[in-house]
Amino acid sequence: MNRRMFMKLVAATGMAYTLPAVSTKAQAAPPDRFWVMVHAGGGWDPTSLVDPKGDAPRSDGRGPVNSFAAADIKQAGNIRYAPLPVTNRLSADEQTRVETAFDTFFTNHGSNLLVINGIDTQTNSHTVGTRTVWSGTSNMGNPAFAAMVAAANGDGLPMPFVTNGGYDNTAGLVGASRVSGSGQFNRLAYPNRDNPNNENDLLLDSDLYALVEDAMTQRLDTLRQRERLPQRRRLASELFGVRTGENSLDRIVDKLPERVSGGIKGQAEMAAAAFAAGLAVSANLTSGGFDTHGDHDRRQFLSLATLLEGLEHLWSELQRQGIADRTTILVGSDFGRTPYYNGGNGKDHWNVTSMMAFGAGISGNQVIGGTTPEFRTLKVNPSTLEVNPDPDGDGLTLTTAHIHQSLRRIAGIEGTEMDRMYPIGVEQLALFG
Repeated sequence: MNRRMFMKLVAATGMAYTLPAVSTKAQAAPPDRFWVMVHAGGGWDPTSLVDPKGDAPRSDGRGPVNSFAAADIKQAGNIRYAPLPVTNRLSADEQTRVETAFDTFFTNHGSNLLVINGIDTQTNSHTVGTRTVWSGTSNMGNPAFAAMVAAANGDGLPMPFVTNGGYDNTAGLVGASRVSGSGQFNRLAYPNRDNPNNENDLLLDSDLYALVEDAMTQRLDTLRQRERLPQRRRLASELFGVRTGENSLDRIVDKLPERVSGGIKGQAEMAAAAFAAGLAVSANLTSGGFDTHGDHDRRQFLSLATLLEGLEHLWSELQRQGIADRTTILVGSDFGRTPYYNGGNGKDHWNVTSMMAFGAGISGNQVIGGTTPEFRTLKVNPSTLEVNPDPDGDGLTLTTAHIHQSLRRIAGIEGTEMDRMYPIGVEQLALFG
């Protein structure tokens, strides 16, 4: 669809924008680092992606982990990834699509990709798992990492944290621009247009509208000056900043491609446009379909193909906007799935999972952590990160807390007041270089 018809994006993706109730100062310096968190909703199966096992019989007699042979597992550099399952019920076109999505993504990004396997989420609850993976703790009320990094680096931006769902709690640190389906994005961007998609369909003459804007600015400034209580004065200043700053939503529309995509691809286009417009620091993207309690091989691999296609499109958009070298992307899910099939050829919830990262600041072509042939966690040496092949041996079990402690370090959050307000409290591991 035409970018000037952006409101119609709601029909395709459920996307629409609500400005945060609280923002910050106007005319902030453009950010120079961006973060994208991509959530695979429902609990993905790492053994069908970056921690493949194969169909060898299990020692406990519960059946194989996968329906493909270990000899068929593919590799891009040091990154191993799953081939098509044998009994997948996919049509010929679907098989081609899945195989192309997997091969394209890992061929293009394997050299820049960091895979962390054997992460113990310590839960099989969707809500707790999502919160744990994206905040580093199961504690309710803790902010998502995307919110923390936006608060740390998005001061003065009207929409520093753009979210399409997943875990996006901000704990009041920053305003979240939530994608909720209201259909009002263009009307927010172009308040003086009767039809927001027609630049000539004005409600007021341009000169008259300029006078209205000046009057609004003066009124807001008067309200701000009248406030005496510190918190109310801060909020009034923030409202003044949002309403009078140069950071306007029409700049995002101008950065969007001529035709806006649906699903995760549309989310990627929006995030890249918001970054390139200098309005946002971090974004949550989501892709669903991973809660595969039945017909696992077909449903999981189709959902993974959609996810990988979305990641490929995200990277292309970041390159098109000229900011790929300044953007870090993290991909994760609620938890993993059982290392065996249930009676409906599905897989149920499992606490062990993986995460992927690539982009700015990530040392690629490497795998950290590991699991047993039956998909249980293996410990790592905290100094060298080498995997101990003995499940009962020495070392650390990787948790989401270790991921976030390391993330905070590379994001410059470690040691700040915000870090002390929401402590992680685990060993520091050099997971991201």
